[in-house]
Order: sequence, then structure tokens, then C-alpha cells
Amino acid sequence: MMIRSLLSAGCLATLLLLPAPLSAEPVISEFVADNENGLRDEDGTVQDWIELHNPSPLPFPLEGWYLTDNAAEGTKWRFPAITMEPGGFVIVFASGKDRRLPGQPLHTNFSLARSGEYLGLIQPDGTTVAQEFAPAFPRQDPDVSYGLIFSRTVLIPDGASASYLVPASAAALAPNWQ
Repeated sequence: MMIRSLLSAGCLATLLLLPAPLSAEPVISEFVADNENGLRDEDGTVQDWIELHNPSPLPFPLEGWYLTDNAAEGTKWRFPAITMEPGGFVIVFASGKDRRLPGQPLHTNFSLARSGEYLGLIQPDGTTVAQEFAPAFPRQDPDVSYGLIFSRTVLIPDGASASYLVPASAAALAPNWQ
């Protein structure tokens, strides 16, 4: 796992570089725990936010899944009857406003601590952790998102012929070997 910081189009982000997920379950792809000048909610106020991503090529129903900022309370905030589009994203404001009407902006009943805390995505049974930042995500800077980059590099396409070399030692490799 590699941690990287990016500065792009005026948005600073700290990202974890991970391989593309093999799971069809949603993931917490990004969040901001100290939103001072960024994304605003429907009330016009800046709020912390959590972004979920559906890496699956199929729609994913989120009804009954949970977000929590407390590892001991997995069922803290329950998703309403919404479905994520294939490859789609959903933003949930971590505002403490507790809004969960399908088709409307979503708001958890908790906010995120910029000093760092637990954040988890919990399956509908209320106990199985699908993803977590545990014991706590690191201290956050203002207006900096923290999350994942999904990358997949195909070095040899399916069905292609290939050969490989397993050297006895590094000294056995040519200086220009790649």
C-alpha cells in the first residue's frame, strides 16, 4: 500500500493507492473530516462528507447497510432504500442532521473528528464490517480529502503468450533488465 498526496485543480487529496477491488460490495472511497471551504450541502453549509463507490458492474442496493464512527455501535446510521448505479458514487454528509429520504441528500447522525476517529461501513446484519478505518483514520487537514485510488494495470492481456525468467540472483540479470 502506498500513501500519496496530490494537488490537482485546487483540490488537495491524500489517497491510498490500492489494487482495484475484487469485491462487488461498496467501499468508502473518500471522505473529508475537516470541510471548511469545500462541498456544501442543500442548506448551503459546509459539512464533512463520505463518498461510497460501487465497483461492481451491477446495481447495488444499499438499504440496510450502515455507516458508523463508533466501532462498538455498528448500526449508528442506516441507509434508506437507495441503489448505487454500477461503477457509481454516493455522497453522504457526515453532518449530524440525520436525513435519509431516498432521492434527497443523505446526512448521517454523526460528524467526523478532524483529529481522527473510527469510520466503518457495516453490512445489513449490523455486525459484519465491510470496510473500516481502524482504530482511527489519521488527523485530517482542512479541505483535504482522504481515500482510495483504484488502479488496475494489465501487464499481459488474457490469452497472450508470455515467457518469464526466474534468476538465481540479482547479479544474474542484465543491467538493462526490466
